This record gives sequence, structure tokens and C-alpha cells, in this order.
Amino acid sequence: MPQIRTGTLLAIGILLVASAPMARSAPPSEKVPPRRDVRDTKPINDASTVLHGEVPPAESLLPGLTKGFLSVTNVTELDQRWNKTQLGHLMSDPAMEPFVKDLRHQFEDRLSDLRDRLGLTFEDLQGVPSRAFTLALIEPAPNQAAMALLMDVSGRLDKAKAMLKTAAKNLVGKGARESRKETPTYGAWVYTADQPAGTTGPERVTIYFLAGNLLGATDNREVGEFILSQLSGTAGETLAQQTGFKEVMARCQKDLDLKDPGERDTERESAGPKASGVKAPALKALGQKVLGRRILGKKKAAERKGLARSAPDIRWYIQPLGYVEAVRAATPEQDRRKGKTLIQVMRNQGFDAVQGMGGYISVNLETYEILHRTAIYAPQPWKKSMKMLVLPDAKDFAPQAWIPRDVATYTTISIDILNAFDNFGPMFDELFGENGETGLWADVLQSLKDDPSGPQIDLRREMIQYLGRRVTVVSDYELPITTNSERLLYAIETSDEKKVAVALNKWMKGDKTAKKREWNGLVIWEMVEPEEQEVPTISLEAVPSVNPAEPPAPKRVLGKRNTGDEEEVRLLPHAAVTAAHGHLLIASHLDFLKKILPQLAPREQLGRDVDYRLVNGTLLQFAPPEHCLEAFSRTDEEYRPTYELIKLGKMPESEAMLARILNALAGPTKKGVVRKQRINGSQMPDFQIVRRYLGPAGMKMTSEANGWFVKGFMLPKQSQ
Repeated sequence: MPQIRTGTLLAIGILLVASAPMARSAPPSEKVPPRRDVRDTKPINDASTVLHGEVPPAESLLPGLTKGFLSVTNVTELDQRWNKTQLGHLMSDPAMEPFVKDLRHQFEDRLSDLRDRLGLTFEDLQGVPSRAFTLALIEPAPNQAAMALLMDVSGRLDKAKAMLKTAAKNLVGKGARESRKETPTYGAWVYTADQPAGTTGPERVTIYFLAGNLLGATDNREVGEFILSQLSGTAGETLAQQTGFKEVMARCQKDLDLKDPGERDTERESAGPKASGVKAPALKALGQKVLGRRILGKKKAAERKGLARSAPDIRWYIQPLGYVEAVRAATPEQDRRKGKTLIQVMRNQGFDAVQGMGGYISVNLETYEILHRTAIYAPQPWKKSMKMLVLPDAKDFAPQAWIPRDVATYTTISIDILNAFDNFGPMFDELFGENGETGLWADVLQSLKDDPSGPQIDLRREMIQYLGRRVTVVSDYELPITTNSERLLYAIETSDEKKVAVALNKWMKGDKTAKKREWNGLVIWEMVEPEEQEVPTISLEAVPSVNPAEPPAPKRVLGKRNTGDEEEVRLLPHAAVTAAHGHLLIASHLDFLKKILPQLAPREQLGRDVDYRLVNGTLLQFAPPEHCLEAFSRTDEEYRPTYELIKLGKMPESEAMLARILNALAGPTKKGVVRKQRINGSQMPDFQIVRRYLGPAGMKMTSEANGWFVKGFMLPKQSQ
């Protein structure tokens, strides 16, 4: 499985939110009331607290049907901290200015419907919130989606009122009808408008309200009434009371309360590529000086004047399947695909056991550029294919001696493969069966074993039972950057390499899409372009469509070429497979596999690399020592292929794993038709400018009684 790193998603979100100067310090003449602790989520039973200027946490106002939640604790502080990070400096680099402006215009264009509903643009919001800023996605009823916006405008009431006037002018100017409601607690403005010509449905509603220092907006009447009733002291079931939300936030806060010295407020005055990071003595965890890399040790941290933070800069939360359903509900009906969706399949297979996931994000800390925590709440018991996700904690995550030191990323995970195999059947049956048909996966396994035209292999007995619990994923790329540059390797530990090799040869020798090659005494099977064939076979490089809104494909055997106009999704079209180094090795390309196979001198191994040792030394400080996943990334190398392809406008044509997944999620395409790229990268600067600001990153995940906990970071880029 490819990594879609939490850090990557967080960085994108922060770039979009914090790169715009949305907040500035309140004028000294304006009195700002004390801030309420974000952990205080008790229901509001006394409306006088709002009248006195106190702004309650957003989760105590939002309904329990909230499916997505993004909350900035203090936009003024986030803005200041972000500008001190290297990523903040990157976004303010003059070379980035044309791209940043262009990206912002593209982003606003994609939110045109939001602008129509609220009567505002991002320009109108700038400078209005002074502290908390929250955006929420809500599913007030099945197949309905609503948005809510809440912001603390302490010290900025004049700007808040000016914004309300702008919204009123824009909405009324487009034909909306205004009505007002005043109470001792709040003032509310309701705007109603007919649906645009050519569309059907109830009238469109926009509600704004101002209660003390709280300014809010929503595009749903029921959601607006719920929030206003909460402000008036009427207790309803809120997001703060949902088990998933409570468990996720409590787990992240528990880790924050450990007071890691590296999380103190930074004393860095500059975050440029030549003056970043904090000065520190040798890394004791490494037992040697790290060349050009400096990280704060715990002893040194205790001497710093900066205080450990008690709250994150950003909190986020989603109810995964509910969030996807709400997003789908927000999509115009004519744009939705019909039939059973992947969401329904996931629910049916027990993945709704994941009741919530979310986390904390902090920026510009003593040691870290970005530090993120993510909790996934998935209490047992699990059912059906959800039972595949058994990830036992382990201790040994050191890079294998055959992994080169110059790879872009390295991830290793502990997973019970035999258990996953035994619980895969229900998922396969639902994806490929027709009308609730079951037993399809069992038929496939039986066919592999008994069909005279097939490999006649008992897959579980002859191969799967000899696979271990450690799976490693390595990525790199080839220059020059083209649509075929990405290189991937999946390495699955084996308990008996020879038996796995025998089973692999038995499986592959009858596959006409697999070409046998011999290299230094090893048998390697390379996938080649399949020829038209009458007898279907199972091939490693073919996978089904994963479009979340796509009807299940007709029953078929994996590997059979499509005969219609739909393009076949082949995630590893040039895969090369062998058994070596005590592992089953599956590479995206033969040349990358050959790079991995030779024995390496110690100095050429990833475990001796300075970047890796710096990241690993930081991970070793995280508790507990046992975990189920560990990841290392040189973010400049990891992001380079994607960056260059976006700049060239060729991302949809790429054979990279990310591009293929995006193409699959975008829906089936006709042969020869390329998906249109959604981001215009023509204004992006040369990557050599960007990479100066991208430091190494790491992450680890721990299995817990009720799910998983992830903690990761990006470190400052140090001068070479």
C-alpha cells in the first residue's frame, strides 16, 4: 500500500490556511477576554458567559452529526509561528509569489459554490478572526450536507460587523431575502434564496449570527437553529459528546501532556535554509556528532526559557465513512455516480468500526518544524474484513542491510499477513460478486489449486504461511523526471525463502504476462505488456477500480484484460518479483530490484545515513518503544517527482502510484483519454528553490486497545 503521509496532508492544509495573513494582533486599546481552554467541552448552560465575551470551544456548539472538523486554536499565534518556519519562508520566497497567487485563485475558483452560499471570499475573512477559527462539515439528515463556520472575533468586532455587511450586500444583491432575529444572547440574520434556474430542491438558506465575540455562519437552517439554541443555554447532543471525538482528542491530549522538551516554543528568529534549527551539542542517541545537523537534547531543552505548549495550533477530526458520505451528499446529484459505492462496501465489511480519527498539529517548536499527532478510534470487536487490520507492535524496525542509503523514503510495518489473507474473502466477494454472491474468493483459490490451465498452487499452504509479519516499503526515483520515474519496492519478510521462491516460480511460470529472467543466480519474474488471451489468468499487476462511487465491476477473474472501452487500472505495470535477502521482493521496475539485490558495504546502507540517524534518534525519544509502523522520509526527495510532474502538467499521465490511485478514484476512463490535471503548475518555481526548505521527516504508529496512535514530525532543513 502506498503511503499517503499524514505529514503531507497536514502541510497542504497549513499552506492553504496559514500562508494567507488572516489574522494580526489585536490593537492594544481593545480589551480581549481570557481564552477558554480548548479541553473544556462542557455544555453551555449559562448564556451569560457568551454575553461577557467568552467564546466556548466549537465542539460544544456543533451538533453531534458533525462529520468533519478543522479548528485553529489561535489564528494570530499560528500566523506568527508559521512565518518563522522554513515552510513559511518558502511560501514568502519571491520566487514562489506567482505560484502562490495562482494557487490561491485556483483554490477560490473551486470554492465558488461556497462563495455563492455565504456571500464571502477569503479576502473578506482576512483580519476578522483573532483567535479560534473552526470549519465543520455536518450531515443533518441522510444524503444532506451542511457547512458551519465559527470564529472568535475578540478585539475585532468592528471588522466582524463590516464583514456581515459585505455578506448581506452580496447575498441580497443575488436575490436573497433577508430576515433578522434579535435576542439578549445573539443577533441572527437569515438569508433565503430560490435554487438557481434549472435546478430543483428546497430554497437555499444562509444564516449569520453574532453572539458576544463569536461570529458564525452556516448554510443549513437546522444546523443554525441548533447552534443558536446552544448559545441560549439549551443543552443538545453536541460533537463534544460523541464517543469518537472524545476518545480521539483525549488520546492526543494525553501525549501532549507528557511535555516533551522538544515541544517548547522556539527561540529561532529565522527559519531560512541557512539559519534554521537550534544549536545543540552532539546527539547522544547517535553516539557521534551529526554532520551539519543540530537537534536539541533534553538537557539543553530544560535550560531554555521557552514554555511547553498546553494546546496545539490546529485540531482536526473526521468520522471517516460519515465524512465521505457527507462529501458525496454535497456533490450535485447529477455529478454523482450511481450504484453501490465503496462507502457501502466498507460499511458492509465492518470498517465502520473506525468511529473517529483526528489529531493535533503544532508548528515552529524547539525541535520540530511541524509535529503531528493522530489518534484512530476503532474499538473491538471487529467483523468481516475489518479483521484484516491486525498490526502487532514490535521492536525491530532498523533498515535492512540491503537498503541503499540514498532512497527517498523507508517505511516498515508489522502486520499479521496470514490473518489478513484469511479475512480478505468477504471484501473480495463484495467487490466482485453479483447480487450478494459469496464464496467467489474461495472459488478463485480453488481454481488456482485445481484448474489444469492454472498454476495449480495452494496459495495459503505453499506461500502465504511462510510470509512473516514485517513488510517494508522503499521509494526512490530515476532522473530525468518523467512519467515513469518513480521506483517502489515492497519487501515481505519470509520464514522460508526457498519455499517462497518455489511457490513464486510455480505461480508465475504459467502467466503469459510474466517473463522469466535470470540475474546473478536468481530467478526474477518481470511483468510485461499482456497479449490478448482467451484463457484468463491471475496477474500481480492488475487490480479492480477503487472509485468510491463506481458500481461494482461485473464478475471477472483478476488479470483478464478488459474488452470494453474502460481503461484497466494497473498499479504496477512493470513489476519485477523474486525471493532474496530472506524476503519476497516486489519492485515497480526491474532496474530498481537490481539496485536492491547486491550486498552493500556498511557505509552504503540506509542505517548509516545521517538523515536517517537524525530522524531515528528523534523517534527513539517517543514512547512506547514498541510500535507497529515506522517511517522515514527525505521530504525533498519524496516530493520531487510529484512536484516536477505537476509543474509539467503531466501528473495524470504518470505511472507513479499516487497518480494511478488518483486516476482510479476519479473514475474509469476510456482508453487513450487522459484525466485533466486539476492544479495548474505553470507558475511553480524550479524545484531546487523549493528543496532548500524541506527537511527530513519521521513517523511511528502504535497499536492500542481501541485503535492506533500516530506521532510524526518534520525537522528543519539544515545547511550542508
